[in-house]
Amino acid sequence: MLASYILEILNDNEVFKPDALLEIKSDVNTLLTSEYEPYLEDDLYDRLADRVIEWHLAKNGPIKRAINPNLYR
Repeated sequence: MLASYILEILNDNEVFKPDALLEIKSDVNTLLTSEYEPYLEDDLYDRLADRVIEWHLAKNGPIKRAINPNLYR
C-alpha cells in the first residue's frame, strides 16, 4: 500500500524529468513484485528516499492526507 502511494505521489512530471520518472517507476515496481523475496539492498531505498526529499523541496513541504483505516500504525 505504501509503495503504491509513493509511486502515486512521486509520479510528478512537474518535479522530475522523464528518466527520473522511469527510475522511480522501476524501483517501486521492484518493491511491488518482490512479494516472496523482499528486496533487501539499500540502493533502491536510498534512491526513493532521495526522490521523496527532492519532491518535498520542490513542493515546499508535505501534503496532508486523510487517515486510511487500512493502514496500521
